[in-house]
Amino acid sequence: MALGFCSCGGSPSERPIEASEGPDLIGVEFAEFFGFSRGRDTLWLQDGEGVWTPWTYRTGANTSHEKQGQGSPTMDLPNAPKIATWSTTHVPHIQALNVSEQWVGTGYKSRVNISEGGESGLPLHLGGDGGLDEEALVASGAHVLTSYPFGDPMQGVGERTGVKVMPLREYEEQHPLARAEYIKVFGWLLGQSTQADATFNGIAQRYAEAQAKGQRLATSDGSPVVFTGSEQGGLWTAPTFDGLVARLVEDAGGQYLLDQKTEQSMGLRRVGSNIEMELEQFAVLAADADAWGKVVYAPDGWYQEDAKAALSWLNVEGKLLFHCNTAEVDYFGQAVLEPDVMLADLVALLHDQTAEDGAPGTALEPRYFHRTTSRP
Repeated sequence: MALGFCSCGGSPSERPIEASEGPDLIGVEFAEFFGFSRGRDTLWLQDGEGVWTPWTYRTGANTSHEKQGQGSPTMDLPNAPKIATWSTTHVPHIQALNVSEQWVGTGYKSRVNISEGGESGLPLHLGGDGGLDEEALVASGAHVLTSYPFGDPMQGVGERTGVKVMPLREYEEQHPLARAEYIKVFGWLLGQSTQADATFNGIAQRYAEAQAKGQRLATSDGSPVVFTGSEQGGLWTAPTFDGLVARLVEDAGGQYLLDQKTEQSMGLRRVGSNIEMELEQFAVLAADADAWGKVVYAPDGWYQEDAKAALSWLNVEGKLLFHCNTAEVDYFGQAVLEPDVMLADLVALLHDQTAEDGAPGTALEPRYFHRTTSRP
């Protein structure tokens, strides 16, 4: 799987959108696909077709499931709704808000980190690779199920179960902080908007500090050229130059190897948020890289010997090799809410930092990205 490594701080800023493009939104700094009305009484979500849908809470005698509003059906929720999650990337946001009593169901339960709970047994397991267990969803008492929209995994679920499906596009956001900002969606849902804003502002501030450090080091020591990706079926798949990975590398004071000119001149194929190239093309490009990173699943550890074996057709001598081992860290879940930690890891790796600023002799403890060393 290609390495998706999935100005800040202060209070939420307004980001008005022209009427022709959608509603007038506030409360969002980095995310593109959600926002709030000026009174924060309505959450607006954009689907993959660019259509904005308002979500709100029932007021007074209004108990209809859907009503018309600003050209789109309004999705009504009861006060203090119970939440179920299908996408595992939504779990860290809920756990960060400490509202487990409202989290009643989750998909892929064995793949998420759930603390020991009480006798309720919540959240209930809602299924996994075999699909959604709709009976379990109904039994959970959930009012809303958060999901991902690609592949239309929840087609007809709302009609059959009475549980509203809320598709979120955080996986499509291009800025690392934008994905973390979805904690505000869950804060709004769970009545914890103040805590969600404070949590996000802390993440954004730490990200800004790591970014500033990376830029200072790049100015003084230079910007190493970084490339990443994985081999599949004789092709090399790598993140695009305008995506999440490139942004993290550049914010860390590095230079991502791919750019628009290279992509166009070499005729590289875009597949979603990645590009595909022949191995020979990759070998030519990788020769100019200073550092090579890879996301791996290696329960027994990942070492230089493994990296060299995986790239037997490429000379990696003299290059900085680093990796993220998903057998050891929750890269596809918790990391979504910790872009600041990922960035700090990259700053330390790319600029060979061995001690925290102001703490001589204190070794850095990377969480997600580790230098690939020789097998002990």
